[in-house]
Amino acid sequence: MLKKFLATLAATALAVGMLAGCTDNESASSGGSSESKDGKVTITTVRTLKDDTKFRNGEDLNNNPITRWSEKELGIKWKTLWTAPNDEQYHNKIRLALSSGQKLPDVFKVSDGQLINDLIRSGKVMPIDEAIEKYASPRLKEIFNQFPEAFYSATVDGKRYGIPRFSGGNGSDSLLWIRKDWLDKLELQPPKTIEDLEKIMDAFVNKDPDGNGKKDTIGLTLASKNGLATWLADGSFIFGAYGNYEPGSWSKDEDGSLVYGSVQPSIKKGLEKLHEWYEKGYLDQEVGILDEQTAIKSFVAGKSGIISAPPWASGWPITDALKNNPGAVVEPYPLPSGPDGKIGRRGEGLVTGMFLFSKDFKHMDKFFEYLDEAFAYVYNDSKYFKYGLAEGYDYVMKDGKTVYDDKEIPGGRLDPGTYFITEAIPTVPYMLYDLVEEMYTTKRQPKNAYEYTRIVSLGDSFMKAATIVNEQNQYRIENEFTGPPTKTMQKRSEFLTKMERETFANIIYGRAPLSAFDEFVKKWEESGGKEMTKEVNEWYQSVKGEK
Repeated sequence: MLKKFLATLAATALAVGMLAGCTDNESASSGGSSESKDGKVTITTVRTLKDDTKFRNGEDLNNNPITRWSEKELGIKWKTLWTAPNDEQYHNKIRLALSSGQKLPDVFKVSDGQLINDLIRSGKVMPIDEAIEKYASPRLKEIFNQFPEAFYSATVDGKRYGIPRFSGGNGSDSLLWIRKDWLDKLELQPPKTIEDLEKIMDAFVNKDPDGNGKKDTIGLTLASKNGLATWLADGSFIFGAYGNYEPGSWSKDEDGSLVYGSVQPSIKKGLEKLHEWYEKGYLDQEVGILDEQTAIKSFVAGKSGIISAPPWASGWPITDALKNNPGAVVEPYPLPSGPDGKIGRRGEGLVTGMFLFSKDFKHMDKFFEYLDEAFAYVYNDSKYFKYGLAEGYDYVMKDGKTVYDDKEIPGGRLDPGTYFITEAIPTVPYMLYDLVEEMYTTKRQPKNAYEYTRIVSLGDSFMKAATIVNEQNQYRIENEFTGPPTKTMQKRSEFLTKMERETFANIIYGRAPLSAFDEFVKKWEESGGKEMTKEVNEWYQSVKGEK
């Protein structure tokens, strides 16, 4: 996929980012782009700011190497009016600004579907089709044409109102991480099928793999409190082994319409298997109340032998498991197939949010110029970021050579990518893991700063895992519904979700028979599910331009 994509984009350089700074004491009502006498443009924004975002002494979001570069080279002064530590607080502040009539910042990212829709319906954000046509670079247009569905969450009445903040596409898709030292000790081979996996879990539970003389280990770390297909301690592969649907996800049916995964017959088979595993002690006995953060404790503590997690788990929580268990070896493996050869996993969405623009914003040309330069770094096509993003932050020059070693950078390496409004170096769906696979399989050395800092520096385990995920891309099961909650969802979603999770937990625990699934499906349809499905498909047809 990368080869084809890069060939199309070779002559140009992409974009999807934004810059920021941080002065929490200013209100959004003071926003508004302006042009100074020297020709420089000030663009206002707001954003989330994670606690682990680090700056050099005296710097912040409004004063850092990226904002200084933007002002000097592009004539853009970015002014962050306020920040919030997480999405919930961030979206609440945006809602308050909208409801109280405050002037919106020029550019801001929103990942809440209902809020995106409310902002569009308010008339306070602008449609951007004309701006894309007039100002977006050729390669940016190519990206947008490659992923038209990325715009669906901000499309109303055939008009696009947002620019996607792209995800890695498959960056948070899962594979298996297994204690290889346990496999070796028990003379077991890595699993290729669900049946193989069961034999391994049985041995991990019953043959004392940690050697402490106690029966205190489990086979698989699994989170289910927030759903069984999730971003960490993921159970989606279990359901993917029996069909093309995942719990909590809207997928295309054979006729092309969208159907809700949780009520499809194949989900019943996955629940039956989970109950069987629970009864045999393969799962944590409190699996029903474990969220992603609490579920991983068993693996980190060395009491679980398997976890399904993305490649980035090589950094966390895998490293914690290695630190806590001297001699532990954890390796990544492909997802196993079901009895009919099926494999499936939860597919990450294409976007993590949409950038919206105040109707009063006058400088879309500068936004796209900035955006394109941010992506130029990713494509090694930047006249500004030839060696890295900022000397003394992510690289240093020594004896005329570029050095990326963290230990050689005074004060340690910092990531200037977090200073962009995208909160990380922007990417294009599937591009990163395509590149990782190419580098890992050919064993070639990195050619530029991006390849070193975003790939090689993360280690061989990450590269191997990302390659495995990329090689299983055909098994992705994406959530095709990215619009705002429908009318029925707003009224019935809380009840239906609660009913679903309680039913699934009761089946897994054995508190309810497997037939409870059929009763759940019937009640789901009668309690709003049928109407909800109709509304979802009406939305789907509208964003695709169908009638």
